[in-house]
Amino acid sequence: MLVKRVDAKKEELLDPAGAAWRKSRGSKVVLSPTPLDIQPTEYVRVSWRGRPYGKVPSMRVSALHNGRDIFFRLVWEDDSADSKIADTNQFVDAVAVLFPIAADAPLIGMGIKGKPVNAWFWRADWEQPKNVAAEGMGTTQRRDDPALAAKARHTRGQWDVVISRSLNGKRAPKGTATLQAGTISKIAFAIWQGANQERAGIKAFSLDWQELQIEA
Repeated sequence: MLVKRVDAKKEELLDPAGAAWRKSRGSKVVLSPTPLDIQPTEYVRVSWRGRPYGKVPSMRVSALHNGRDIFFRLVWEDDSADSKIADTNQFVDAVAVLFPIAADAPLIGMGIKGKPVNAWFWRADWEQPKNVAAEGMGTTQRRDDPALAAKARHTRGQWDVVISRSLNGKRAPKGTATLQAGTISKIAFAIWQGANQERAGIKAFSLDWQELQIEA
């Protein structure tokens, strides 16, 4: 996946309907349910056995940067916009962009001890995404990150979400992947469908890391 460099302001690139995105060709990313046997508790494994989950089969991803910030536009079909929790059995739509912190961190299982992964996690009921680090299923740690931003819209049966963070070079905080222009890294994606009560490890995700090339 190539992240093209463009001359555009952050406000324009954060807007899913911004002019810069009209010239950006998105890539289809195929998604699959996370395996039940890697879920961290027996309760989850038993309660979801035989139930369909990870129901979003694919998404389209476009990527741009302006030399200061990097932007990912994520588009997927979803008939309902689940953006509020009014009861204990309700959940919201969510999406994440994932990166390995350790170059050889495994994607399935969200890393392992000593080889963490980083995710930029957006939920439809949050004003700002969270920065997530994990070293395996059940070890997720979320924190606020002022460098993260997102804007989203739900129209004609699909979500259109842009997630952004500053390019950090060697200044990446602990638990955050290093991203800078002119480098090659890896990336993956995940989606949670709130209407299907998906949360935590119950999700659709891309099975393998993809190469991420950030144009100089």
